[in-house]
Amino acid sequence: MRNYIPIDVDDLPDIFDIEIVDEVYTLRVDYNRFADCYTITIQKDGETLLEQEPLILGQLVGIDIPDPRLPRIDLRIMDETAQATDAGQGNFGNNVKLYFDVVDPNGSETVDPTIKPLGYDPDETADDETDEEVSY
Repeated sequence: MRNYIPIDVDDLPDIFDIEIVDEVYTLRVDYNRFADCYTITIQKDGETLLEQEPLILGQLVGIDIPDPRLPRIDLRIMDETAQATDAGQGNFGNNVKLYFDVVDPNGSETVDPTIKPLGYDPDETADDETDEEVSY
């Protein structure tokens, strides 16, 4: 399973510091009751990098902002159960969460972490020959 950032939707605004890829960011999550959506503000060293961006199911946070100071890891609003249709009140904080969108090559993001992901075998030796190169 992917790692998520826990957000307390019962005590908003939720403001907290978090270390992401060896850098400390301040995240603030608010709720807009008129639009029924949560928003995020990201700050680093007291400077606002992203302000009140709506958190939309399936979308990357800050995807349209080409700022190299933003976290160097994808943050995505997701429902790993695939049951939610939006990230509004009632869904966000339950099934819908803010995830680090990083897939573990060892397959730990699957329901059964003993299953090897397709095409990946850490114990396999490198074989640079293709079927066409093998001589019989």
